[in-house]
Amino acid sequence: MSPASPPAHTTRRDDVPRCRRLDVGDDGAVLPTDELDPVLCQEAMRQALASPRFDGDAGQPRGMERVVAGAATVAKVQRRVHERLDVLLEFDELRRVADVPAPALLDHGTVDKDGVSVWWTVLERARGEHGDRGAHATELLPSRQRALARVLRRWHTYGDAALGPRLDDPGMAGLFFGEIRARAPGAAKQLAAELDAACRGTEMAAVHGDAAVGHNVLFQGADVTAVLDPGAVRVAPPMLCLGWAVAVDLGLGGSVDAAGAGYAASTADRELLHRLLPLLVTRRLADMRRLGDTSAERRLGAWLRSRRPELLDLAVAGSGSGGDGAEVGTF
Repeated sequence: MSPASPPAHTTRRDDVPRCRRLDVGDDGAVLPTDELDPVLCQEAMRQALASPRFDGDAGQPRGMERVVAGAATVAKVQRRVHERLDVLLEFDELRRVADVPAPALLDHGTVDKDGVSVWWTVLERARGEHGDRGAHATELLPSRQRALARVLRRWHTYGDAALGPRLDDPGMAGLFFGEIRARAPGAAKQLAAELDAACRGTEMAAVHGDAAVGHNVLFQGADVTAVLDPGAVRVAPPMLCLGWAVAVDLGLGGSVDAAGAGYAASTADRELLHRLLPLLVTRRLADMRRLGDTSAERRLGAWLRSRRPELLDLAVAGSGSGGDGAEVGTF
Protein backbone atom coordinates (compact mmCIF):
# COMPACT_ATOMS: atom_id res chain seq x y z
CA MET A 1 0.00 0.00 0.00
CA SER A 2 1.32 3.43 -0.87
CA PRO A 3 1.72 5.60 2.26
CA ALA A 4 -0.32 8.31 0.54
CA SER A 5 -3.25 6.00 -0.24
CA PRO A 6 -5.96 5.63 2.43
CA PRO A 7 -7.42 2.25 3.30
CA ALA A 8 -10.66 1.79 1.37
CA HIS A 9 -12.86 2.01 4.45
CA THR A 10 -11.53 5.17 6.09
CA THR A 11 -10.71 8.80 5.46
CA ARG A 12 -8.00 11.09 6.71
CA ARG A 13 -8.67 12.96 9.94
CA ASP A 14 -9.49 16.59 9.22
CA ASP A 15 -8.91 17.97 12.73
CA VAL A 16 -5.20 18.74 12.48
CA PRO A 17 -3.93 20.66 15.54
CA ARG A 18 -0.80 22.79 15.59
CA CYS A 19 1.83 22.66 18.27
CA ARG A 20 1.60 25.44 20.85
CA ARG A 21 4.47 26.76 22.96
CA LEU A 22 6.00 23.91 24.94
CA ASP A 23 6.27 24.03 28.71
CA VAL A 24 10.06 24.26 28.71
CA GLY A 25 10.39 25.67 32.22
CA ASP A 26 8.78 22.80 34.10
CA ASP A 27 11.20 20.64 36.05
CA GLY A 28 8.83 18.83 38.39
CA ALA A 29 6.15 17.10 36.32
CA VAL A 30 6.11 13.33 36.70
CA LEU A 31 4.16 10.54 35.09
CA PRO A 32 2.49 8.61 37.94
CA THR A 33 3.61 4.99 37.70
CA ASP A 34 2.43 3.69 41.08
CA GLU A 35 1.49 0.03 41.26
CA LEU A 36 -2.17 -0.82 41.69
CA ASP A 37 -3.73 -2.98 44.42
CA PRO A 38 -2.38 -6.50 43.78
CA VAL A 39 -5.65 -8.05 44.92
CA LEU A 40 -7.58 -6.14 42.25
CA CYS A 41 -4.93 -6.99 39.65
CA GLN A 42 -5.18 -10.67 40.47
CA GLU A 43 -8.97 -10.55 40.21
CA ALA A 44 -8.62 -8.79 36.86
CA MET A 45 -6.35 -11.58 35.65
CA ARG A 46 -8.81 -14.20 36.90
CA GLN A 47 -11.56 -12.55 34.84
CA ALA A 48 -9.32 -12.33 31.78
CA LEU A 49 -8.43 -16.02 32.00
CA ALA A 50 -12.13 -16.85 32.32
CA SER A 51 -13.00 -14.96 29.13
CA PRO A 52 -14.36 -17.21 26.37
CA ARG A 53 -11.91 -15.52 23.99
CA PHE A 54 -8.86 -16.71 25.94
CA ASP A 55 -7.62 -20.08 24.71
CA GLY A 56 -5.14 -20.91 27.47
CA ASP A 57 -5.34 -22.33 30.99
CA ALA A 58 -8.28 -20.69 32.73
CA GLY A 59 -7.05 -21.74 36.17
CA GLN A 60 -6.13 -19.27 38.88
CA PRO A 61 -2.97 -17.26 38.12
CA ARG A 62 -0.05 -18.57 40.12
CA GLY A 63 1.38 -15.19 41.00
CA MET A 64 1.33 -11.59 39.87
CA GLU A 65 1.68 -12.17 36.14
CA ARG A 66 0.85 -9.18 33.96
CA VAL A 67 0.60 -11.31 30.83
CA VAL A 68 -0.45 -14.96 30.50
CA ALA A 69 -0.09 -16.58 27.08
CA GLY A 70 -2.45 -19.06 25.49
CA ALA A 71 -1.99 -20.81 22.16
CA ALA A 72 -3.18 -17.94 19.96
CA THR A 73 -4.18 -15.31 22.53
CA VAL A 74 -2.75 -13.53 25.57
CA ALA A 75 -4.43 -12.24 28.71
CA LYS A 76 -3.05 -8.91 29.90
CA VAL A 77 -3.99 -6.82 32.92
CA GLN A 78 -3.23 -3.33 34.17
CA ARG A 79 -0.55 -3.12 36.86
CA ARG A 80 0.24 0.60 37.11
CA VAL A 81 -1.92 3.70 37.30
CA HIS A 82 -0.59 5.31 34.09
CA GLU A 83 -1.61 2.35 31.88
CA ARG A 84 -4.85 3.43 30.18
CA LEU A 85 -7.60 1.35 28.65
CA ASP A 86 -8.61 4.14 26.26
CA VAL A 87 -5.16 3.96 24.67
CA LEU A 88 -5.68 0.25 23.98
CA LEU A 89 -9.14 0.88 22.54
CA GLU A 90 -7.82 3.62 20.23
CA PHE A 91 -4.92 1.35 19.27
CA ASP A 92 -7.40 -1.33 18.24
CA GLU A 93 -9.45 1.16 16.21
CA LEU A 94 -6.29 2.31 14.46
CA ARG A 95 -5.46 -1.31 13.65
CA ARG A 96 -8.79 -1.64 11.88
CA VAL A 97 -9.14 1.68 10.09
CA ALA A 98 -5.52 2.33 9.12
CA ASP A 99 -4.24 -1.20 8.55
CA VAL A 100 -1.64 -0.85 11.30
CA PRO A 101 -0.35 -4.36 12.11
CA ALA A 102 -1.15 -4.92 15.77
CA PRO A 103 -2.66 -7.63 17.98
CA ALA A 104 -6.47 -7.54 17.78
CA LEU A 105 -8.32 -6.71 21.00
CA LEU A 106 -10.70 -9.68 21.45
CA ASP A 107 -12.24 -8.93 24.84
CA HIS A 108 -11.83 -6.52 27.73
CA GLY A 109 -13.36 -5.46 31.02
CA THR A 110 -12.66 -3.84 34.37
CA VAL A 111 -12.61 -4.72 38.05
CA ASP A 112 -13.95 -1.83 40.10
CA LYS A 113 -13.74 -1.26 43.84
CA ASP A 114 -13.80 1.87 46.01
CA GLY A 115 -13.34 4.20 43.05
CA VAL A 116 -10.38 2.25 41.64
CA SER A 117 -10.71 0.53 38.28
CA VAL A 118 -8.29 -2.08 36.93
CA TRP A 119 -8.68 -3.20 33.32
CA TRP A 120 -8.06 -6.56 31.73
CA THR A 121 -7.80 -7.54 28.08
CA VAL A 122 -7.58 -10.59 25.86
CA LEU A 123 -5.48 -9.95 22.78
CA GLU A 124 -4.47 -11.85 19.71
CA ARG A 125 -0.99 -13.24 20.27
CA ALA A 126 1.59 -11.28 18.28
CA ARG A 127 3.86 -13.27 15.97
CA GLY A 128 7.25 -12.38 14.60
CA GLU A 129 10.74 -11.54 15.76
CA HIS A 130 12.21 -8.39 17.21
CA GLY A 131 13.90 -6.33 14.55
CA ASP A 132 17.28 -6.19 16.29
CA ARG A 133 17.55 -9.96 16.68
CA GLY A 134 18.14 -12.92 14.43
CA ALA A 135 20.85 -13.96 12.00
CA HIS A 136 19.79 -11.50 9.29
CA ALA A 137 18.92 -8.46 11.45
CA THR A 138 21.73 -6.28 10.08
CA GLU A 139 21.04 -7.24 6.47
CA LEU A 140 17.30 -6.57 6.87
CA LEU A 141 17.63 -3.29 8.80
CA PRO A 142 17.19 -0.86 5.84
CA SER A 143 14.11 -2.65 4.49
CA ARG A 144 12.65 -2.92 7.99
CA GLN A 145 13.20 0.80 8.54
CA ARG A 146 11.31 1.53 5.31
CA ALA A 147 8.47 -0.86 6.24
CA LEU A 148 8.05 0.63 9.72
CA ALA A 149 8.10 4.18 8.32
CA ARG A 150 5.21 3.28 5.99
CA VAL A 151 3.24 1.98 8.99
CA LEU A 152 3.97 5.14 10.99
CA ARG A 153 2.83 7.27 8.04
CA ARG A 154 -0.57 5.56 8.14
CA TRP A 155 -0.71 5.94 11.92
CA HIS A 156 -0.04 9.68 11.66
CA THR A 157 -2.52 10.14 8.81
CA TYR A 158 -5.53 8.27 10.20
CA GLY A 159 -5.10 8.32 13.97
CA ASP A 160 -7.33 10.46 16.18
CA ALA A 161 -5.39 13.61 17.06
CA ALA A 162 -8.08 14.61 19.55
CA LEU A 163 -6.76 12.12 22.09
CA GLY A 164 -4.01 13.24 24.43
CA PRO A 165 -1.71 13.69 26.12
CA ARG A 166 -0.16 16.24 23.78
CA LEU A 167 3.48 17.26 23.61
CA ASP A 168 2.43 20.86 24.34
CA ASP A 169 0.45 19.96 27.47
CA PRO A 170 1.85 21.34 30.76
CA GLY A 171 4.88 19.37 31.89
CA MET A 172 5.10 17.08 28.85
CA ALA A 173 8.24 18.62 27.33
CA GLY A 174 10.06 18.04 30.59
CA LEU A 175 8.78 14.49 30.76
CA PHE A 176 9.99 13.88 27.21
CA PHE A 177 13.55 14.41 28.45
CA GLY A 178 12.71 12.95 31.85
CA GLU A 179 15.70 10.62 32.21
CA ILE A 180 18.09 13.46 31.38
CA ARG A 181 16.17 15.88 33.61
CA ALA A 182 16.57 13.54 36.59
CA ARG A 183 20.36 13.73 36.27
CA ALA A 184 21.02 17.09 34.58
CA PRO A 185 18.04 19.51 34.77
CA GLY A 186 19.92 22.26 32.93
CA ALA A 187 20.69 19.96 30.00
CA ALA A 188 17.05 18.89 29.81
CA LYS A 189 15.86 22.51 29.74
CA GLN A 190 18.28 23.35 26.94
CA LEU A 191 17.04 20.41 24.89
CA ALA A 192 13.40 21.26 25.64
CA ALA A 193 13.96 24.86 24.48
CA GLU A 194 15.34 23.61 21.15
CA LEU A 195 12.42 21.19 20.87
CA ASP A 196 10.02 24.09 21.37
CA ALA A 197 11.74 26.20 18.71
CA ALA A 198 11.55 23.35 16.19
CA CYS A 199 7.99 22.17 16.91
CA ARG A 200 6.02 25.33 17.66
CA GLY A 201 3.45 26.03 14.97
CA THR A 202 3.95 22.72 13.16
CA GLU A 203 1.11 20.28 12.49
CA MET A 204 0.59 17.55 15.05
CA ALA A 205 -0.98 14.12 14.71
CA ALA A 206 -1.65 10.95 16.63
CA VAL A 207 1.72 9.28 17.15
CA HIS A 208 3.04 6.05 18.58
CA GLY A 209 6.02 7.75 20.17
CA ASP A 210 8.08 4.68 21.08
CA ALA A 211 8.40 2.47 18.00
CA ALA A 212 11.56 1.55 16.08
CA VAL A 213 12.93 -1.45 14.28
CA GLY A 214 14.81 -2.12 17.50
CA HIS A 215 11.92 -1.50 19.90
CA ASN A 216 8.22 -2.38 20.21
CA VAL A 217 7.91 -3.81 16.67
CA LEU A 218 7.88 -7.42 15.42
CA PHE A 219 8.82 -8.55 11.92
CA GLN A 220 8.65 -11.52 9.64
CA GLY A 221 11.47 -11.00 7.21
CA ALA A 222 11.19 -7.37 6.10
CA ASP A 223 7.46 -7.11 6.88
CA VAL A 224 6.01 -5.57 10.04
CA THR A 225 3.78 -8.13 11.77
CA ALA A 226 2.98 -6.21 14.97
CA VAL A 227 3.44 -2.77 16.50
CA LEU A 228 3.27 -2.90 20.30
CA ASP A 229 2.82 -0.60 23.31
CA PRO A 230 2.40 3.08 22.35
CA GLY A 231 4.47 5.62 24.27
CA ALA A 232 3.40 8.28 26.76
CA VAL A 233 3.07 11.18 24.29
CA ARG A 234 0.04 10.50 22.08
CA VAL A 235 -0.20 13.72 20.00
CA ALA A 236 2.91 15.41 18.60
CA PRO A 237 4.52 16.46 15.33
CA PRO A 238 4.83 13.27 13.25
CA MET A 239 8.54 13.87 12.69
CA LEU A 240 9.08 13.52 16.43
CA CYS A 241 7.71 9.99 16.19
CA LEU A 242 9.66 9.12 13.04
CA GLY A 243 12.74 10.84 14.43
CA TRP A 244 12.68 8.74 17.59
CA ALA A 245 12.48 5.60 15.44
CA VAL A 246 15.52 6.82 13.48
CA ALA A 247 17.44 7.72 16.65
CA VAL A 248 16.92 4.24 18.10
CA ASP A 249 17.83 2.53 14.84
CA LEU A 250 20.93 4.66 14.22
CA GLY A 251 22.27 2.83 17.27
CA LEU A 252 21.84 -0.44 15.36
CA GLY A 253 23.54 0.87 12.22
CA GLY A 254 20.40 2.20 10.53
CA SER A 255 20.08 5.33 8.41
CA VAL A 256 18.02 8.47 8.13
CA ASP A 257 17.55 7.94 4.40
CA ALA A 258 15.88 4.51 4.72
CA ALA A 259 13.25 5.82 7.13
CA GLY A 260 12.69 9.01 5.13
CA ALA A 261 12.18 7.04 1.92
CA GLY A 262 9.71 4.67 3.54
CA TYR A 263 7.76 7.57 4.99
CA ALA A 264 7.77 9.43 1.65
CA ALA A 265 8.81 12.46 3.66
CA SER A 266 8.18 15.85 2.10
CA THR A 267 10.78 18.61 2.00
CA ALA A 268 9.14 20.22 5.04
CA ASP A 269 9.15 16.86 6.86
CA ARG A 270 12.84 16.41 6.16
CA GLU A 271 13.68 19.92 7.32
CA LEU A 272 11.88 19.36 10.62
CA LEU A 273 13.46 15.93 10.99
CA HIS A 274 16.86 17.55 10.44
CA ARG A 275 16.20 19.92 13.36
CA LEU A 276 14.75 17.30 15.70
CA LEU A 277 17.07 14.39 15.13
CA PRO A 278 20.14 15.75 17.01
CA LEU A 279 17.94 16.31 20.08
CA LEU A 280 16.53 12.80 19.86
CA VAL A 281 19.94 11.24 19.30
CA THR A 282 21.15 13.12 22.39
CA ARG A 283 18.33 11.60 24.41
CA ARG A 284 18.99 8.12 23.04
CA LEU A 285 22.74 8.44 23.54
CA ALA A 286 22.20 9.33 27.19
CA ASP A 287 20.03 6.22 27.56
CA MET A 288 22.56 3.94 25.89
CA ARG A 289 25.46 5.34 27.91
CA ARG A 290 23.50 4.86 31.12
CA LEU A 291 22.58 1.28 30.15
CA GLY A 292 26.12 0.42 29.06
CA ASP A 293 25.33 -0.37 25.41
CA THR A 294 28.76 0.52 24.05
CA SER A 295 28.01 -0.44 20.44
CA ALA A 296 25.01 1.89 20.20
CA GLU A 297 26.90 4.56 22.16
CA ARG A 298 29.74 4.56 19.62
CA ARG A 299 27.42 4.80 16.63
CA LEU A 300 25.20 7.51 18.11
CA GLY A 301 28.17 9.44 19.45
CA ALA A 302 29.88 9.41 16.07
CA TRP A 303 26.69 10.59 14.35
CA LEU A 304 26.22 13.44 16.83
CA ARG A 305 29.90 14.40 16.79
CA SER A 306 29.76 14.95 13.02
CA ARG A 307 26.65 17.17 13.24
CA ARG A 308 26.12 18.75 16.67
CA PRO A 309 29.24 18.02 18.75
CA GLU A 310 28.20 20.58 21.38
CA LEU A 311 25.34 18.25 22.39
CA LEU A 312 27.70 15.44 23.42
CA ASP A 313 28.30 17.00 26.83
CA LEU A 314 24.53 17.17 27.40
CA ALA A 315 24.21 13.47 26.62
CA VAL A 316 27.02 12.59 29.01
CA ALA A 317 25.56 14.79 31.76
CA GLY A 318 22.11 13.29 31.16
CA SER A 319 23.46 9.76 31.46
CA GLY A 320 24.75 10.41 34.97
CA SER A 321 27.93 8.50 34.13
CA GLY A 322 30.45 11.29 34.63
CA GLY A 323 33.16 12.52 32.29
CA ASP A 324 32.59 14.74 29.27
CA GLY A 325 31.79 14.34 25.61
CA ALA A 326 35.39 14.29 24.39
CA GLU A 327 35.63 10.50 24.18
CA VAL A 328 32.08 9.75 23.01
CA GLY A 329 31.70 8.54 19.46
CA THR A 330 35.40 7.87 18.90
CA PHE A 331 36.58 4.50 17.62
